[in-house]
Amino acid sequence: MLKRLQGLPGRIGRISRIGRFGGTAGLGQAGTVGVGVGIGVGIGGGIKCTSRAQQREIDELLRVARLSFVQLQAAWDRADLSALGNLATESLLEDLRLQLVERGPGPNRTEVLSLDARLLQLEELQEAFLASVDFSGLIREETDAAPTPFRELWLLAKLKNAGQGWQLARVQSLS
Repeated sequence: MLKRLQGLPGRIGRISRIGRFGGTAGLGQAGTVGVGVGIGVGIGGGIKCTSRAQQREIDELLRVARLSFVQLQAAWDRADLSALGNLATESLLEDLRLQLVERGPGPNRTEVLSLDARLLQLEELQEAFLASVDFSGLIREETDAAPTPFRELWLLAKLKNAGQGWQLARVQSLS
């Protein structure tokens, strides 16, 4: 289990299972513009769509987000910096690298037993798209331990000119 930190200057302020949370450097400083006509925040903080095409796009984004969640946990457990680098932004990867040094070489195991994802916000910046995804579910971090509930807010970024998919830019533990 990773320890929790509070009050880190310039950071979200806590450590979760996958490391210290980096920023979104290099994503642009322009004001935000909503992506897609008719997409807005609905009741309970989720995105409401006005068309089936928009709903399909959101469903696909959430599918990719859930897959990334599981892949990131597996890469963290293996201490696989190459895989983490494919899933996280450079600034978050550097924080994860430091967290792995703190964790040490011992084995780590995270079993994702249930996983729900809800898109809270989708934004377009000058250089990137940003998605805020609320994850919740049950995990087991020790073989004989009981499952524990978790809730995390992930900020995913997709750079427009990078030719790559969504990457984790920031995480905040909400549980």
